[in-house]
Amino acid sequence: MKLTYKNVSKGGILIFVLLIGLLFQGCASLKANRDMGVKISKAENKIMVFPFRNPYYKGVELEGIGDTFAISVVGEIQSTGRTCALAESDAFKANKSVKVDDACAYAHQKGAGIAVIGVVTEWLDGATQWSGTVDVASVTVNAYNTENCNLISSASGRQNGQWFTFVNAPATRFMRPLSQEIVQALFE
Repeated sequence: MKLTYKNVSKGGILIFVLLIGLLFQGCASLKANRDMGVKISKAENKIMVFPFRNPYYKGVELEGIGDTFAISVVGEIQSTGRTCALAESDAFKANKSVKVDDACAYAHQKGAGIAVIGVVTEWLDGATQWSGTVDVASVTVNAYNTENCNLISSASGRQNGQWFTFVNAPATRFMRPLSQEIVQALFE
């Protein structure tokens, strides 16, 4: 039996490839912007990050998300060559809001020139790859001068997954890329 193939135009192949690309993309996106202020100079090389405020979903606090996000941001700041540490004090926990004055005083006492405070504003982790629920992570981060508690810069970012996926990947996969984008928005 002999198989015959029809001539396929280059345009047809291009359209096919674009449709397949859209199918795999599934509207996934990553976006982070500096909302206000200026980029923090390289001269500011001692940074203290405070545990980010945990997100809520349907009135229930999602524990562990804020701490993990803050640790990810610490790692990304360190990758810029700066000294960066996570604030470790019972006064600063991810299950309660960080008071800016207290954070600045603590960071200044520890020798940091910048205090970074964040809030995980949205967190949605679809149960499975076929749940129909899109994974979402969203964060807002503010950087303060520890000497006077003035806001230096602010950035927010959001990443969402595909409307479907072939693998079961939790929303935690967004932490590193979103942290990278936030750090790039805030720091030179």
